Amino acid sequence: MNDTTRPQHFNEERSKAIEQLLANVAQDGTPENRRFQDTKGKKIVLSGVAVALAVSGAAVVLQMPVTDKSSIACFARAELNGNQFPGTTATLGEGTRVGEPSTQRNPIPIEDALALCRDLWAQHAFDPKSPNGMAHPNLYDRNFSYPVPNPLTVCVLSDGRAAVIPGDEDVCASLGLAWKADEAP
Repeated sequence: MNDTTRPQHFNEERSKAIEQLLANVAQDGTPENRRFQDTKGKKIVLSGVAVALAVSGAAVVLQMPVTDKSSIACFARAELNGNQFPGTTATLGEGTRVGEPSTQRNPIPIEDALALCRDLWAQHAFDPKSPNGMAHPNLYDRNFSYPVPNPLTVCVLSDGRAAVIPGDEDVCASLGLAWKADEAP
């Protein structure tokens, strides 16, 4: 019998280092992010990291801030196929952003993704049983009294936009998305 102990491959310190590396990859402007953006096989890299974490038994919940507030993906159900999902993309009109010339028109930034998607649910804009996730316009409830799923969770798409999805915090990971990180005021 061999009494030599094997070094532990993943401990708390190593898991935190992996979590920090993943956060750096997700944050714009970091060397890791630039390297990642230059990589042609983004999905292969992310898949490899996910497999490595799963095989190692490391439990890392990836959190990212919402970096693109120009629109929000409101999901009718927890389903994502590439860039396609059942539901709708919501925007708030057009306006000029601070620091841009007045001729530059952009969607107004959306600060509260959860509130916007809750309002759409309350208007019965969604039907989880519909192939595209949308309710028929004749069924819309202008009184905002249609039941809203509970819980709804804010995840972050790979492009930095918020995605509000029916389900608890595990729904983000189940779809390969990051969970929305709390942002400093």
